[in-house]
Amino acid sequence: MQKIIKENIIKNIILLILLALAYFPIQSYLVNSNLISDEASSGNILVATSIIAVIACFGNFAFTYERVNTKKNTHKYLAHFTTGLLMLIIGISLIFTDILISFIMGKFILIDMTLALLYIACVSYDFWDILR
Repeated sequence: MQKIIKENIIKNIILLILLALAYFPIQSYLVNSNLISDEASSGNILVATSIIAVIACFGNFAFTYERVNTKKNTHKYLAHFTTGLLMLIIGISLIFTDILISFIMGKFILIDMTLALLYIACVSYDFWDILR
């Protein structure tokens, strides 16, 4: 059991690094697009991004480590890979959401905190699922 927890910690550290590396290129792309001056289009992209996040959240929360044969490395690593991809999509969607909302209504620290808490909840669920 301890090994899978260590693997999960490593997975989540890798995800945080990837999300940190992705933030500024995504921000740069969006700031240099016409979305910064077109609130209607920003809103439309925000809806599409939200749909992607909901799909990824559904997949992430529907998955359970209970059904993974942790004695087989291929099963275990496929489970980590699957949850990692879903959590990466959630994180990228939250980055898009944060930036697009700032285009529409300006920076608002409560939105930033809410999105950070949402990602923390996803990570917490991931660990809780392993521990149950």
